[in-house]
Amino acid sequence: MTHDERLSAWLRTCPALSPQTRLESLVPMTGGQSSELLLVTIAQPCQSPETLVIRLEQRGKQLFMTPDIGREYRVIDGVFKAGTVPVPQPIGLESTGDVLGTPFLAMRHVAGTPLLGRPSMHLAGPLPDWTAEQRRAAAFRGVDAMASIHGIDWLSSHAFLLDSASADNALDQHLRRIERWYNWATGGRPHPVTDQALAYVLANRPAMGKGDPVLLWGDARPGNILFSQDQNVAAVLDWEGAFIGPRALDVSYWLMSDLFHAEAIGVDRLPGWPTEAETIARYEQVSGTQVRDLDYFIVLGALFMGTTLIRAADIGIADGRLQAGSRLGMDNSLTQIIAQRLGLPSPPLSPDFIAHRNLPAGTRGLAA
Repeated sequence: MTHDERLSAWLRTCPALSPQTRLESLVPMTGGQSSELLLVTIAQPCQSPETLVIRLEQRGKQLFMTPDIGREYRVIDGVFKAGTVPVPQPIGLESTGDVLGTPFLAMRHVAGTPLLGRPSMHLAGPLPDWTAEQRRAAAFRGVDAMASIHGIDWLSSHAFLLDSASADNALDQHLRRIERWYNWATGGRPHPVTDQALAYVLANRPAMGKGDPVLLWGDARPGNILFSQDQNVAAVLDWEGAFIGPRALDVSYWLMSDLFHAEAIGVDRLPGWPTEAETIARYEQVSGTQVRDLDYFIVLGALFMGTTLIRAADIGIADGRLQAGSRLGMDNSLTQIIAQRLGLPSPPLSPDFIAHRNLPAGTRGLAA
């Protein structure tokens, strides 16, 4: 049987679909930095054709140490069943790899627009075309969705995300995972700025805040949201990094991502987009909980994203897209953010990072 025939047969076994489901087309989708996405069109009796999205588990040249599409499926399924946060409806999980050569999850396609764009969402994508009021509404609705994630009763739906039976040391569990992943990604090679960031987050772990732990999105940024035409949240995406921990981690990651799209590359925020203080105030108002230790968690978030760049650099070298010795994983906006927060000398932006982000030649970022 071909891949298409095996996929058709598998789709017919999904309880959410008809046993007479037919595969009409299968094409790759853009996006999905940490896993490959496929857009599937299906036909069912007495229904109009509809589209599904298949997310493949990455094997081999992956960003993360232990990709687990089954874990991600359970996270999405739990959020979907909670009914308080818009996510794509899960359709099924194929965990053997027998159908497409690697495990995958299938979910219903959601129409919407992401705030993607290189070099910055403030320069490309839909954000420049919106009014100041629309930008502000979209940003705040994204923050509201994050607060709704934190409000999910994770003990009932997502307790499986803990490494042990106790949530009291949830942050310690996360830090151990970060340390293992970072050491795997670097392979013992020195990375001066991120090495110091890892030492900092391990040595300065804050206490859990009031109302913690919560279900964390894990990759809380505007680029992981699909917005409808009226700037409402159509779907929250990318749950690969979800875990249980302190809410300030998601809030800080959102702030760090915002910095990544603005000051860190010398770009002005568009009118209407909230400031850091406004974002924090909105989150605290909606959640009814104050967040603290944000500087610590911004360093942790920059370390997380910086580690993905270390892996991206190694993958790029292995694929021949980057030359050996590329400093993409060392000299970038994330290492500049870390250096600024920890009082370290700021590295320059490497030419490979400038090209990776489609930045103008000579961009200095926070080193300016």
